[in-house]
Amino acid sequence: MPFARKPPLLLTLSTAFLLTGGGLIAHWGLTLRDTLGRGLPAGIKAVPDTALFAASVSTSEEDWLRLRRFGTSDTQAAFDRQLATWRDRWLTDYGLSYAEDIGPWVGSAITVAVLPDEEPGTPPDPLLPRPTSRIALLPIADLEAAQAAATQLDALFTPPEDAATPEAETQTFRGITLTRLAAESGGLADELWVGVLGTELLLVAESQRAAEAAINAYKGGKSLVDVVGYRRAFEAIVKPQAFAQVYLDVPATSQYIAQSSQPPLPTTVLDAFQASRGVVAIVDITTRGIQATSISWLQPGSDRTYTVSNVPPQMPQYLPRETLMMASGGNFQQLWQDLSQRRTWGGLTAFSPENLALSLQASTGLTLEADLLPWMAGEFALALVPPAAAAEETEAEPSSDLPNPGLVALVKASDRDRAAQTFAQLDDVVRSRYRFTLQPETLDAITLTRWVSPFESTTITRGWLPNDVALLTIGQGIEAAIAPSPQRPLATHPLFQLMVADAPAVNNGTFYLNLAALRQTENNLFVPALPTDTQGALSAIEGLGVTATVLDERRLRYDLYVALTVGNRPGPLPATVPENEPPVPPATE
Repeated sequence: MPFARKPPLLLTLSTAFLLTGGGLIAHWGLTLRDTLGRGLPAGIKAVPDTALFAASVSTSEEDWLRLRRFGTSDTQAAFDRQLATWRDRWLTDYGLSYAEDIGPWVGSAITVAVLPDEEPGTPPDPLLPRPTSRIALLPIADLEAAQAAATQLDALFTPPEDAATPEAETQTFRGITLTRLAAESGGLADELWVGVLGTELLLVAESQRAAEAAINAYKGGKSLVDVVGYRRAFEAIVKPQAFAQVYLDVPATSQYIAQSSQPPLPTTVLDAFQASRGVVAIVDITTRGIQATSISWLQPGSDRTYTVSNVPPQMPQYLPRETLMMASGGNFQQLWQDLSQRRTWGGLTAFSPENLALSLQASTGLTLEADLLPWMAGEFALALVPPAAAAEETEAEPSSDLPNPGLVALVKASDRDRAAQTFAQLDDVVRSRYRFTLQPETLDAITLTRWVSPFESTTITRGWLPNDVALLTIGQGIEAAIAPSPQRPLATHPLFQLMVADAPAVNNGTFYLNLAALRQTENNLFVPALPTDTQGALSAIEGLGVTATVLDERRLRYDLYVALTVGNRPGPLPATVPENEPPVPPATE
């Protein structure tokens, strides 16, 4: 191992540790305990408030082994390869070993952040993405172990007296010595700047400007802790021993993504995110997958507010256990208003509420604003139900091998009389304009009306379920899985229960996806073919659930659960990761 690269870092560490006395150690201990006592990682105090992204990730080997256990053989091997690449990028290329040089003294969580990396006073180019640099902050949990590691390795790699050693490049900024380390093999960056902040943190940065920004934050400048709403958001969801804590500057990151896209996204897309200030999240690793709880909040002084429309969810009781996908909400009126004003994350999609409203009016003569929204102020759900679910409810075989949509829409009517008038108008339209045949049907006191197209190519059924819940299904026989009520509702499915177990019982809606069942579904017009380049990654995911809750007028909470396949016992990471070399599969049981 070349000795010319390693001594600068070790000298930096050794000098910092050898010059510290008991008073500094005591001050470090009190400061660190105060920071961790509030649930915030120690490294956060050195992350500037301008950071686009920051994450504090556990250093526990047991946590990483649990994470690497998830997936198929192929996805496990790909993930291990990525971990080894990161290891080489930050350690091996600079002659360092995590197990020997960092593991003995590092704290429980390492913080990494992405910072804007611009010359001071340089006006940003609206057509180009902002340049960025990454920093890493490693908390020093064991001073004695850190000093011993630095001293021992310094002595081990000190060159002999007759060797020619280039002078290390160092800079001093606000009393902190920064040492430049150059990598032999290159990579995403060809240098790192390293310094020790007091006796608390080891700073590693990809550029000198990023290192100086971190030092400014640590020395009393603006850090993430000073971002309005940051501390309050984390305190609402903080969990001890969490695997990761994440922060995202929403407007800055959305602008960066929009400008990096080819072609750049229009400014109307960016406008949807400028009212938001940030998102924080706590990530945990469970026995079945990955769980995350996040809170987003609005900019200080923003005139935008959220409408609290949380309800105890009832729609999963009306849907069958075999439901493939469901999206529900507490108030369709409010959702449509948010979509129309581009006030949600849907602003990043190609969905156009205006085009949908115009299509509805052109095909039915009804307007969304006048005929539908007035009675849609209640809970709603849109779901995909496989035809097999209807066959199971009726103990019958599916009647056709033709594609069967299996689309279900449910809305709790806030004005049933007005909803009934709308359905009557639709009956007239489908009969007179489209020549559908109307077939009344009764299922255990539930009255339904089936619209059957000429040649029976399309079947749509409408009706009413208990508690003023309007029903609309598209597909042959799909209504039999819903009315009069499912024998085994979706709410009883173990996967669904797993997804919503830790979410608030009163919320604003849930997105649920049974991906394992969806992969086995055929002949469904509303199930798109999954992209071939993501088949490998998707094969490791069994299900996905997201529950949204409006905490107050300025804050939203999201509870995410990703259920993953449990794979083989992880083996050691690859020693090296040459380019274009196929990954090595994990060890088998």
